[in-house]
Amino acid sequence: ERGTRPENITLVGVSSGSGLAVLLLQALARARREFERREEGAVDDGRDDGGGADDGSGRCVPMPAGAVLMGPFVDYTEPRGTMREYIRHDLIVNQAVYDEGIPYLETVLGSHEDRLRASPCYGNMEGLPPLCVCVSEHEVVYDQAMLLARRAKEKGVDVTVGVWKYMCHVFQLLCPFIPEGEESFEFMCEWIRRR
Repeated sequence: ERGTRPENITLVGVSSGSGLAVLLLQALARARREFERREEGAVDDGRDDGGGADDGSGRCVPMPAGAVLMGPFVDYTEPRGTMREYIRHDLIVNQAVYDEGIPYLETVLGSHEDRLRASPCYGNMEGLPPLCVCVSEHEVVYDQAMLLARRAKEKGVDVTVGVWKYMCHVFQLLCPFIPEGEESFEFMCEWIRRR
């Protein structure tokens, strides 16, 4: 209703919000592929798959310009790598957060297979718009952020990665207080301006 076109929108996600942003983009890309297949006549089984890429006028809705992902929490499978190793020194995702959060994922998402399917980093990256991934090399989600970036690049997605050292999870939000936060914030803003 505000008249903002999707291609003028950049999604911004923080931690698990980055996971939601990626899931939204994956759903839009999936819907666009279904729309294009229907347009080509390749898929017409008479069912409405709820793809939602049609804006009601018969046109395919454009993707957002891209997404900025700060410390993306995108792997909901059994924790490993930096997610297990760095909880002892990450100021934000520490042992207490880990002890509460991981069982919650198991309760809500269930089996390993279900958690794998729910994890944005293992979803289909084909057709996603450009991504800007900002992460600390020393935060708990470093491995999964890099996995997401690598898998997206493998599918031809334009991915820009900014990596800082010795920072905690979502340090970007500390931009008023620490120079690295301010630097990362400017990095993200510049990426958005270039879109």
